[in-house]
Amino acid sequence: MVGREEPDAAPTATPVDVSVVRPLRTAVLRPGRSAEASVLPGDDHPLALHVAVVDDGEVVSVGSVFPDVAPFLPDRMDAWRVRGMATRDGLRGRGLGHLVLSALIDHATANGGQLIWCQARIGAPRFYARSGFVTDGAPFVYEDIEHIHMWRDL
Repeated sequence: MVGREEPDAAPTATPVDVSVVRPLRTAVLRPGRSAEASVLPGDDHPLALHVAVVDDGEVVSVGSVFPDVAPFLPDRMDAWRVRGMATRDGLRGRGLGHLVLSALIDHATANGGQLIWCQARIGAPRFYARSGFVTDGAPFVYEDIEHIHMWRDL
């Protein structure tokens, strides 16, 4: 169940069941694809966290994090991966994604993570850089979309 926010309350990123994040993942990250396309490896990891920002009863921003070794830093067994970051069209640039990412970073840190990483879509590096992430390597294509690896120490 998605938590209800008080009117005029500042938005917060709240832990939710993975089923809450998947519809927005599909709409933003995999439009035109089946709902199964938003089921990601790692979603069911016992330490995974899925968070959502809810505004007026509507899920407007989501993300997930779970332990996963970065392919570009294979000796870092203390790594956590951010996946499925999505904010509803028309609501980007309002800090909602930052709320989600901060909650994911806090969870990884609280569970012993020392590094956090992601495969950022090529338009997203500035967003992640504002939270201290740096790029690693050259851009690459994943699922027909250009990405780049990004990471930061925790």
